[in-house]
Amino acid sequence: MDRVHKGYLQHNDISPGNVLLHFPEDKVSEVYIGVCDWGLASRVCETTPSRYGYPSDEARTEAFKERGSFVAPELWYTYGKPNSKTSLETLRRRHLYTQAADAYSVGVVANMIWKDEDDFDLFKDTAGKARFAVALKELTNPDPKSRSTLRLVHATLTAPPYNFQIPECCYRKHI
Repeated sequence: MDRVHKGYLQHNDISPGNVLLHFPEDKVSEVYIGVCDWGLASRVCETTPSRYGYPSDEARTEAFKERGSFVAPELWYTYGKPNSKTSLETLRRRHLYTQAADAYSVGVVANMIWKDEDDFDLFKDTAGKARFAVALKELTNPDPKSRSTLRLVHATLTAPPYNFQIPECCYRKHI
């Protein structure tokens, strides 16, 4: 997703259902990660409003139960009556998809994937695992202004001591 953001695009719908994991049989120590369902993607320069606005707190709470944990907190809102300060039209302009919202969703999914990982070759020690967890956790800071960026986390995880290798192309090379 860091590469996507460098191209001034954002996905706007990262969730476990949109993440593909491929485990090549001939490379048992590798996993390739892909992202699908680009139907809600937008350019960074576009002002794409959140689709998580609801007419009541109850409706918002129900929707959050279904999808909430993968969606950045700043995208959720309850709107009020038309022509008011809290009207749908007004709040849609305040609750926009951003790269920070994408980063939040990536952080939630990445924490799910790596939560129980205990690979000694990857982490080397308990402190290494803790630093790794902190790097991922910083993506899910509820305050988008304090949230880490995918670029910073990418730089952290591709540098020592982790040295993650980033593939140069999709694992489906022949398409």
